[in-house]
Amino acid sequence: MTTFDLGPADLADGAIRAATAGDRELAVARLGDRHVAFELWCPHDECPLSDGWLEGSAIRCACHGALFDLDDGTPIEGPTDDSIDVFPAAVDSEGRIVAEIPILPA
Repeated sequence: MTTFDLGPADLADGAIRAATAGDRELAVARLGDRHVAFELWCPHDECPLSDGWLEGSAIRCACHGALFDLDDGTPIEGPTDDSIDVFPAAVDSEGRIVAEIPILPA
């Protein structure tokens, strides 16, 4: 695992934005007093989850409505049975969102 800087901790509650961690494309969201990073692309049809919206502690894909739990990445509603990768994130002492994320194999 490697610690990645995912940008400033200026997200409003419920906001989502795209981020990168090395070669990985992610989204990062603020859920109240916690932040979470997750796979950017919906496994159903590769739509960006950063275009979706939060429903409690889940992310809804804007393209076809898949809903994923942001605690563990499991799908709550279809059209896919595939999970997404989810990574806990935190705000560091410099006001940046950081997360421990595995580097994908080349």
